[in-house]
Amino acid sequence: MQLRNASFLRASCRTLISGAFFLLALSSCTQPTSIVAFESPSPLTDRAMELTALASFPVSATIWSGGFNTTDWSKSWDAKIRGDWGLENTEVITDPTNKFSQVLRVKYPAGSVSPAVFRKYNAPFGGAGFHANLDMKPQNSLRLGYYVRFSENFDFVKGGKLPGLFGGRVTSGGKIPDGTNGFSTRFMWRKDGEGEVFAYLPNSSNFGTSIGRGSWRFQPGKWHHIEQEVILNDPGRENGRIRVWLDGEQVLDQEDVNFRSTSELKIEGIFFSTFFGGGDKSWATPKDVYIDFADFSVMSVN
Repeated sequence: MQLRNASFLRASCRTLISGAFFLLALSSCTQPTSIVAFESPSPLTDRAMELTALASFPVSATIWSGGFNTTDWSKSWDAKIRGDWGLENTEVITDPTNKFSQVLRVKYPAGSVSPAVFRKYNAPFGGAGFHANLDMKPQNSLRLGYYVRFSENFDFVKGGKLPGLFGGRVTSGGKIPDGTNGFSTRFMWRKDGEGEVFAYLPNSSNFGTSIGRGSWRFQPGKWHHIEQEVILNDPGRENGRIRVWLDGEQVLDQEDVNFRSTSELKIEGIFFSTFFGGGDKSWATPKDVYIDFADFSVMSVN
């Protein structure tokens, strides 16, 4: 099942209208205001522009943040890590780009695909996965952000998974949740770097629901800041919401999402899950590649 970005245009129109009212308000002031940035923009570093964009986001407090500056980083993730796999494919290294002090590098050997394909065909084992509760109280809404960089030689092939949020125990593996026992909102890359949210929902079919495919594009060798905001639905109503930002720009706003049928099911933490695939060897990477991850955080939503 593939949901398209139905409401992003409406959100953009609202933003334009709000901007128009703001400009009208400025023109009516008795004392003109000089906005130097419009007349003579001064150059900003990439990092400064990122911080400027992030400051405008409608979020409140940071609930948790975690990097990879210590060898025991998994403790701060509260990685009681159930069902973890592939940790031998991870390594904390000094960031070769000098953007961060240290990053988590996940490796994908040539021929590697998903854990299911590894078990079925004895294919090479690539990627890694675990659920992390972050020592956090379960939430009805949450915003996850992190940085990701695909290796310069990265071949996206047909697609693969990236970390997202989760709740409950039925979150992946072709097992569809029933509204009481789980959900997940992992990111996914597709052919040529197209991005999407790949969600496990009560109304998913087969292996999950593709949301907003092609709404953004990842580039090899470049750090991207990717964020997802998940607002769970009220039980009995399809009023959940998923929003996505890439490098400070909103690229997806999907409304009318059904995550649950009981208020006891909530967002519990990060589903760190990354691999090529896919349910067969046609998704396999043709060469050794890696992805670097850095600076994870979760924030409350206003």
